[in-house]
Amino acid sequence: MTDSLASSKNGVNVDLFFIPLSDISLPQISLAESWLSEDELAKVARYRDPKAQMKGLQVRAALRAVLSHYADLSPQDWCFEYGAKGKPSLTTALRQQTGLEFNLSHSGDWLLIGVAQFHGVESGLFGVDIERSRPKTDIYPILNHYFSPQETSALLALADEASQRQRFFDLWALKESYIKATGLGLAQSLKSFAFELKPFEQLAVESLELSCQDAALRQSCGVAERLNVYPHISLQVPLQIPIHTLDLADPMHWQAHFGRLTEEYRFAISLAHAGNASLPLKLTAQLSSIECLLVAD
Repeated sequence: MTDSLASSKNGVNVDLFFIPLSDISLPQISLAESWLSEDELAKVARYRDPKAQMKGLQVRAALRAVLSHYADLSPQDWCFEYGAKGKPSLTTALRQQTGLEFNLSHSGDWLLIGVAQFHGVESGLFGVDIERSRPKTDIYPILNHYFSPQETSALLALADEASQRQRFFDLWALKESYIKATGLGLAQSLKSFAFELKPFEQLAVESLELSCQDAALRQSCGVAERLNVYPHISLQVPLQIPIHTLDLADPMHWQAHFGRLTEEYRFAISLAHAGNASLPLKLTAQLSSIECLLVAD
């Protein structure tokens, strides 16, 4: 899944880690805190809600644990820097050392961490999003403010409110992954770009294995062994985007994928590189527990 990199020197590997956030023990809390930097601990402490504090701690510790799968670095040794709009990334030295790009997203009780490795291109942009559908959200007043006219028209053309509601959150996940990839966040108007997401029966679909070594975890989460992923989602973007994180004079070529984790949760990937053709993409997915990630060396 999806295209093999064997026949090309250019390509990108994207690994997705789906992590359900749950209660952890006091020793695991202490371990997670020992991994975080002083500024990260301060950010976690600023959350007023104890549950938000706990999630903030788990998200940051899980990222460090996942990154340590790729390099001979302990979780506490990773160092980060932040873009003008707050997008986190590895420091320049660590990016050059490891070749890793990452992005993360959490919604409800799920955390998604994406790790990308670009091959044959100097660098790339990468963003992921996981989104929970919310049955009480009044989606229709939001459309005119955040969706392009073509996205709104395609959504309203769907047969019923249930389908329109699902499509709303599908598109929201895609749009979030895009603005996270650019690093501009909501400083970039969500109406300034558009995804063409056709009815599902008209979309190409691929099957992605969701690997997991814990059968009990898979059952408790209610996720299948294979996920439906919809590749090559069409995206119309502005001709020029003020991306300060990369010094690229050439236009960016964008690729977007969308998938369903469960009936309630969906996820999206947006990535770009300087060029005029898609990169071969190798995509993997893994289900991991926060308890397994929070293990001392």
